[in-house]
This record gives sequence, C-alpha cells and structure tokens, in this order.
Amino acid sequence: MLHSISDRSLVSRFGISPWSSTSNRKSDAVYLYLEEQIIVGALKPGEAIAEQTVADACDCAQGTVREALLKLQQSGLVVRHDYKGTRVAGISRAEAVEIVKIRMQLEEQAGRMIASNISSETRDRLFEILDAMCQAADDNEVFLCSAYDRLFHATLFRQANLRGLEPILERCALHMHRVTLSHRDIPLNGADIHEKHIAIIETHCNGTPEEAANAARGHVSFLFDRWMSEHTFLSLSI
Repeated sequence: MLHSISDRSLVSRFGISPWSSTSNRKSDAVYLYLEEQIIVGALKPGEAIAEQTVADACDCAQGTVREALLKLQQSGLVVRHDYKGTRVAGISRAEAVEIVKIRMQLEEQAGRMIASNISSETRDRLFEILDAMCQAADDNEVFLCSAYDRLFHATLFRQANLRGLEPILERCALHMHRVTLSHRDIPLNGADIHEKHIAIIETHCNGTPEEAANAARGHVSFLFDRWMSEHTFLSLSI
C-alpha cells in the first residue's frame, strides 16, 4: 500500500514526521514505498524493479517512479543500469561491518561533544520521538519505527554541529536497519526499545563525555552482535 509522507496514522497522532521532507511530491511517496519494501525485505537483493509495475501500483507516471529510483540509487539501495534496468542492491557482511564502524565512530564522537550540554527543548524532543518510536513498534509498524529511530539518532547527532557528516550517519543507519529488519522474524518490542533509548538520553543529557560515548558505542554494538550474524547475509548478498 502506498503511503504519502503525511498520512501515516502515528505521524498524525504524534504530530512528528520522521522524514525530513515535508513536500507532497508523489515521487517522495513512491520513494518511501520502495524504501519500505527493501528495508523490511519484501524486495530482495538482486530483484528487478520494473518502472511500469511500480507506476501501476502507485497510480503515477513512470517519470515519477524514475525520480524515486534515482533517489534510491543515491541512498545505495538500488543499482541502475541503462540497459538492464533497476535491481535491489545487495550488501555483504564486510560492507556492513565497515558501516557499523563508521556509525560507531561518528556517534561516539558526537556523544563526547554534546554530553551534559543538551537543551531541555532537545531533551523533550527526544522523548517525543521515543514515544512515537515505541508506539510504532507496538503497532508493528516496522518501517515507521525504523524511521523514528533514525530521527532520534539524527536529532542527537545534530547537537554536535557536524553538519557535513549528518548524511553519512543517516546512510549508515539506513543500511543497518536494512540488515537488522529485513530478516527479523519476531515482533518489535516497544518496552525494550524504550529501555535502551532512555539510557542514551540520560547519559547524553547528564553523563560525562566518556559515559555518553560508551552508551553510543554499546547501543550500536548490541545491534551488531544480535542481528548481524553470518547467516543474515546469506539472503542479502548477490
């Protein structure tokens, strides 16, 4: 089902959109539709994406689909060939390991820079995002939960004023979610998500630089150790 950026029930309920774009462009909705299919594993690595099929499913023109596919290519989620069409990109364990290392380094350094220096407004915003994330998890809105999670970490990272690195963190988080969510066979747990992210808020708002860095490193390490086994990549590599 195609969702626009603004019509998710939880987005309306919480008044918080996890997506940076607020435009009503149809290509943005098509992008999110395809991104969701890839993140949750409905579209598999190597699988062809036919522009006309997507256009029919989304009730839009092929040019709109093409625009969305170009954005997906920029995110590294698809590979486009002039004569072979578009296919879902694969990801190897070696690539995923490097992505984890980069994300860990970025979030550790941001934690050191912003520890005990976060405004009350930002703290309140983090709790609002966390509430939406947990509700999305309990409602089994997997993709929406992942989008709120990326917004949570981006909001923290933005406090470090490392603007040139923000797109890198977003891309790392996106691909980590693809790995951790595309093969997940148990429901998300809002209470578990709440507990882990509350610890991040508290250490970043009240802890020392090293405590905040350790919390960031521990969070990313947990995700890697729990979900990124060798077996995971049997279905993600091409």
